[in-house]
Amino acid sequence: MKNRFLLIGILLLFNLQFCFSQKDTTLLDTIQLATKLELDPRKTTSPIYLVNEKEINRANNVLLTPVLNRIPGIYMQEGSTNTNRITIRGIGARSQFSTNRLKVYLDDIPITFGNGESIFEDIDLENLAELKVIKGPNATIYGSGLGGVLQLKHKESIKTGSQAKVNYTTGSFGLQRYNAIATIQDENTNYLVSYSTMQLDGFRQNSEYERESINFKARLASSQNTSLSFLGVYTKLKAYIPSSITPTDFQNNPEIALSNWLESRGFESYNRLNLGSNLKHQFLANLKNSTSIFMNFRDSYEPRPFDILAEANFSFGVRSVFDYHQKLFGNELKLQFGTEFMQEFYSSSTSENLYKDYNNQGSVRGDLLTNFGQERFYIDYFVDANYEVSEKWYLDFGFAVNSTQYLLEDLFLNDGSDTSGNFSYGTQFLPKVGLSYLLSKNQNIQASVSKGFSVPTVAESLTEEGLFNTDLSPEKAWNYELAWKANWLSNQLTSEVNVYRMNVNNLIVAERIEEDRFVGKNAGSTRHDGIEVVLKSFVGIASQIYIEPYLSGAFNFFKFRDFVDGEEDFSGNDLTGIPSEQINLGLDALLFRHWRFFSNWSYVGNTPVNDSNSQFAPSYQLINLKLDYQWQIHPQLKSLISLGVNNLLDQNYVASVLPNAVGFGGAAPRSFYPGLPRNYFGSINFVYDF
Repeated sequence: MKNRFLLIGILLLFNLQFCFSQKDTTLLDTIQLATKLELDPRKTTSPIYLVNEKEINRANNVLLTPVLNRIPGIYMQEGSTNTNRITIRGIGARSQFSTNRLKVYLDDIPITFGNGESIFEDIDLENLAELKVIKGPNATIYGSGLGGVLQLKHKESIKTGSQAKVNYTTGSFGLQRYNAIATIQDENTNYLVSYSTMQLDGFRQNSEYERESINFKARLASSQNTSLSFLGVYTKLKAYIPSSITPTDFQNNPEIALSNWLESRGFESYNRLNLGSNLKHQFLANLKNSTSIFMNFRDSYEPRPFDILAEANFSFGVRSVFDYHQKLFGNELKLQFGTEFMQEFYSSSTSENLYKDYNNQGSVRGDLLTNFGQERFYIDYFVDANYEVSEKWYLDFGFAVNSTQYLLEDLFLNDGSDTSGNFSYGTQFLPKVGLSYLLSKNQNIQASVSKGFSVPTVAESLTEEGLFNTDLSPEKAWNYELAWKANWLSNQLTSEVNVYRMNVNNLIVAERIEEDRFVGKNAGSTRHDGIEVVLKSFVGIASQIYIEPYLSGAFNFFKFRDFVDGEEDFSGNDLTGIPSEQINLGLDALLFRHWRFFSNWSYVGNTPVNDSNSQFAPSYQLINLKLDYQWQIHPQLKSLISLGVNNLLDQNYVASVLPNAVGFGGAAPRSFYPGLPRNYFGSINFVYDF
């Protein structure tokens, strides 16, 4: 504990030292920081973090992991290329295999399923222009979502004309990635079409990965006050699953797959389609509306050693937001209000896996075991008001109202029981109040109080017998936050410190009923205390030589506040699945306009693996490097060549943990997913302007 407070003190000292040591910024007026903090107190009192295209492209554009893990408060665990879990401030850490309890939007189109699960790591990073993160239950206009909100924004052409771009990436462990993008832009229209494919052998047994996707985006401005846009994303994926391994295998044979997953050749495959349309209209000078209609479809097939799972999701919905501003007592009042509705049809069936009866043939589908249909319905109403009380004081207040209902239909009645029924989690009222005070022209402090909730996932909501668990309550939390933000030296140095406390009640824990099967139950409450620090700067040290140092840190004091599981009392223990601290330190350099160098050192502290805190995943550090060279071949043709290395020191580290794993048949618990050893990559792209 003392070491953690010492690290915090060093970061704050570095902050003050760095703030007052810079002098000459005359060369930096047109250069922007790679990652921008939301600093205008007249915009929000929520903890918002913006990541632009350059920040996204710091790595090899295969996964979001290195991008998200540089943001304090976010931790993305990478079990394999398709098995990822993203947590924000500890929310969702106890999920077994997926990301839940946060909401994800792609160009204002919700892509989170109706039960709160999100799959978005299959989106090609080459198509993204921006990533926006709102941490915790602070985003009133997005309704429920205990962990927060992630907003992904597609690229658009930035100049009139046509452009074509092709990219090829190759790397260690069989990495092959192709991407082609075409854009057309004129005064009233903007089109983008892209195709990408990626293949990876993986460094572990049974970890091959193959993905293919097509993206389409169009924006039409029919008049000065009206614009219409369309979005379509189709993804086809097949990824084999090596599963987790024991600590002994992690140390000695991290490349192996679990024997039964290897023998059954377990994998996940799906086809996924996201469609949406958005209409923006300016009714009056002070009133405008943005309305989106959307449809999401996913059809998946997952052979596992213990059964074969087939799932299908189909959802449609509407999201409409009004923006209104008006003078009130001589000061500006801004209102956002609207609604978001989604209806989702979900079906799930399991069958016997007969792989043991068919040697070396992999998974073979047998008799049907379960067959369920579920209809989910949720609707959010929200209001958010921002009022400039005075030149220094700013007030942000609002609320969301949520209603979530399920209709469960048992389609498999051969077992003599019918588990069909209607269920509701009731109406939830989620208020938020925030206040900002301008200390000086470039500094402000912010304070906020907000409430959030998240419904259980499908896997959590069913009992061991497959019945809908009517006794399971959604998780709820109150969040208390204090932040200090500042810009220095003509906005070329940015600093931020956030301190927060989140009290979570009705904590849902995963109870293991078989080797790889879990059900959910409410087991108590947790307290999430944290400190987040960010520093970024851009410094000209010579003619055409600029450096961009950055530092970010998250210090997590997450505890079980009141947690009794069976006969064991874990109150006071560290929250499972979240490291004690995360620190990122890096230096990027822009050299003579053509060369760009990216470096990142990251440190991840010890991570509790079980609720009793008797086992921890050890701390680790990673060094990632990348070098870009931009070459103007012709006035209309340019190229970018990149070379990089990840995990330079070849650390053997735990990239993801399986919380509360237990051993069966005398075997040790399979708690660890090993991370990639040292790996290299290179890419080349060409951009042609017509």
